[in-house]
Amino acid sequence: MKIIRSLEQLHTFTEPCAIALGTFDGLHLGHKDVIGSAKEYAQQHGERLAVFTFSNHPLSLIKPELVPVALLSQEQKHACFEAMGVDLLLDIPFNEALANLSPQEFLQKLGVLKFSCLVVGENFSFGKGGAGNIQTLTAFAQENNCKLIVRPLVSDDATVISSTAIRHLIAAGEVAKARYMLGRAYSLSGTVVRGAQRGNKIGFPTANLALEAAKIAVPSIGVYAVKVYFDGKCYKGMGNIGKNPTFGELKEARLEVNIFDFDGDLYDKEITIAFYERIRGEVKFNGVDELVKQIKKDKVTVLNCLAKEASL
Repeated sequence: MKIIRSLEQLHTFTEPCAIALGTFDGLHLGHKDVIGSAKEYAQQHGERLAVFTFSNHPLSLIKPELVPVALLSQEQKHACFEAMGVDLLLDIPFNEALANLSPQEFLQKLGVLKFSCLVVGENFSFGKGGAGNIQTLTAFAQENNCKLIVRPLVSDDATVISSTAIRHLIAAGEVAKARYMLGRAYSLSGTVVRGAQRGNKIGFPTANLALEAAKIAVPSIGVYAVKVYFDGKCYKGMGNIGKNPTFGELKEARLEVNIFDFDGDLYDKEITIAFYERIRGEVKFNGVDELVKQIKKDKVTVLNCLAKEASL
C-alpha cells in the first residue's frame, strides 16, 4: 500500500483509480461500505483502490477542545486499510491550507489523480466551511465524465452506525454492540508493564497495561472476555479494567489480562487485547479467598462467551 501524506505529492501516483473519500475515523461498517463499493468498482474496471482521508481529526484545527477520543491508532488504521486491499492511501493532514480550499479548489487538486470514480457516504461534505456536498460532486462528475457513487448510511435496526455511537458504547462497556457496529472486536495495544505480582500469588497471573498513556478510547471499568494477540498468535483470556479496590485503589485504572493456556514472560512486549463482552463490573471483595472464588466463576463465564462467539 502506497501512502501519500500531502496534496503536493499526488502526482507521484499515476495509475487509474477509484477513490473513496471520508474521515473514516472509526472504520466501522458504514465506512467499510463506502470503501467496499469503491473496491468493487475498481476491480470491475481494472483500476486501483484509493482512499482519501485525514491523518488528524478536522476538529483538531477547528475546535481542538471538541476533538473526540480516537477509535484507532494511526498504526491500527493503516493496518486496517491495508487488510481491506487499499492500494493508495491519501493520509492528508487537515491544516489551514486544506481547510481554506473551496470545494472547487479541492476537486481541482484531487484531479491530479487519474480517477474515474468517486465514492462517498450520503452525508459527505468538503471544502471551506463544508460548502461542498453531494450536489457539488454530482455537478463535478457530470462535467468531468466521472462516476459518482453515493452510499446510504448503514443502520443497526433504528440506529445509524457512526463513530460517535461507537464511542458511547465503548465508554459504557458495551463492547459486544460496538463490535457489531465496527465489524471487528474493539482493541487496545500497549507494552506490558510490571504490576504488584498479586496475580501470580493467587494462581491467575496477569499481563498489565498502563492506561494513562492510551491514545484511543478505553472501555469502562469492569471484567471482559478478551482475546490477546502477540507474536502472531491468539489466546483467550479475561481482562479487568479497574483500580484494584480489594487491595487499595490505584490512582489510575489499569488493564490486567489473565491469558489462558499461556506461561511465559511478556514484560516490555507489545500485545493487543480485543474486547468481546463485558461480564461484570468492578467489585471490592472481602479478602483474597472471595476474590479467587469470583475469578474462577469469571473464567467459566468468559470461556462460554468466547465459545458462543466462535460458533456464530
